[in-house]
Amino acid sequence: MRTLNQDGFTIVAISPDPIERLKQTKAKIAQDGKGEIPFALLSDPGSKTVNAFGVYDPTYAGQDVDGIPRASIFILDKDRKVVWANVSMDYKKRPTLDEIRTELAKLK
Repeated sequence: MRTLNQDGFTIVAISPDPIERLKQTKAKIAQDGKGEIPFALLSDPGSKTVNAFGVYDPTYAGQDVDGIPRASIFILDKDRKVVWANVSMDYKKRPTLDEIRTELAKLK
């Protein structure tokens, strides 16, 4: 079973993919037998959020996947102010869950 203890926080993933593609992605992930992902996948048509957060990845400019962001994690406080961010130039290098939990604990 795929679970995630959000400890009072809301977790979302934002992608420039259209809603139908995100639905397909969720269904494909759920096929592994571990259940559905326990957070929302939100569509960002035109990459407006990607651009607002300054995480546009120019590597894919002009390609079919133009608008893809760098692998990014943002923690916002209750006033929606960014209090921690991790933006990776290499999508394979991301903070660990323990590192993220440490940052979330600072908000409690």
